[in-house]
Formats: sequence, structure tokens, C-alpha cells
Amino acid sequence: MSFGNFETIEQVLAKYPLKVQKNNFLPDITLQPPALFLENLNFALRMQTDNESEMFFREYFIAPFMVEVWKRHPQLQIWSNNALKYDSDLFGEPDYLVSYRDEGVISKLVSQPLLAVAEAKRQDFVKGWGQCLAEMVACQKINGQADITIYGIVSTGIYWEFGKLSGDVFTKNLLSYAINDPARVLGLLDYVFAACEQQISSIA
Repeated sequence: MSFGNFETIEQVLAKYPLKVQKNNFLPDITLQPPALFLENLNFALRMQTDNESEMFFREYFIAPFMVEVWKRHPQLQIWSNNALKYDSDLFGEPDYLVSYRDEGVISKLVSQPLLAVAEAKRQDFVKGWGQCLAEMVACQKINGQADITIYGIVSTGIYWEFGKLSGDVFTKNLLSYAINDPARVLGLLDYVFAACEQQISSIA
């Protein structure tokens, strides 16, 4: 079944047994955004209407945060709506993937996926996490190394939630974060990107 057909974490667990825990694994960290980033963010917030599409939130809120942090991690590659398939039960097009950036001959499009990002469409974090966890399981199986931690993010663009999959343990961070504190969201994204980058020596 495609990633989008997993509507809850429980549906993923029924097919792929995992231990689930909740704790705050993210540090108290910030990254000061550039002035132009804040200007663009505030402009998008001012221009936002009450009936914006999902694409609006993805293009003007999720993508800018992702790209701003990506500049600091050149060993990683961001993919948007690229096909990801492990088998006939785990496939689809994640909203975003972050993977190892292979500078050599690329034998497959997405090389060593380390982070899956799903948009919480219509503010539905329950379904967003069902989809995201399925994507994280697929990333782990594609890598073929259970000791590589796979990170996951579910976001509306305004609110951000974080999780990680280590072996057979899925940990969901207790706290969620909002872009009214952009330095906090950028800091946490930078922390996750750095954690992904640090694992490259294990998989390259």
C-alpha cells in the first residue's frame, strides 16, 4: 500500500511491529535566521488568507525553512515529491526526503535516505505521522542498516513535530514547535540535518 494509505501510526505498527516511545530527544537550540529570511517569512504570513491551499504552506513555509538549513549541509540532498519504493507495500512520493548526496556515479535516484518530511494536510497530524512513519520504515529498509537512525518531520508549515526511528524503536518528540519562533525551528532542523550528515561515514 502507498505511504498515503497509512492513516495512523497504529496502522504502520500492525504491519511493521515497532516499539513506540515519547520523549524530548531534541536539544534546546536555536539558529538565528538571516534578515532576508525573516522578511520573506513575515511577508508570507501577512499575505496568507483564510483559504490557502496546501501548496501555499509547502512553498512559503516548509520549503524555505528546509532550504535555509540545507545551505549549511552540502553533503545532503533534498528531494521533493520524488518516487521512493522499497516493495509493493512501501512506496509513494514523500513530500520531502533528505538523503546522502552521492558525488560519484549515481546508480539510483535517491541515495541513502535519512529524513522523511510529510505535510500535515488539513492540520491532520495523526494521518501525517502515519504517512511519515511508513516513509521512515521504507528508508530504513532501503538503507539495509538498522543502526542508521532515520528522522521524520510532520509539519503544517506553521507547526512542526519531530520523530526518529532507531532500530525497532520509534521515538516521537514530546514538544511541537511553531514558526512564531523561527530561530527555534531553524535550530532544530539544523540539528537533525547535522545528525543525518554525521551518519554519512557509516553508509557512504
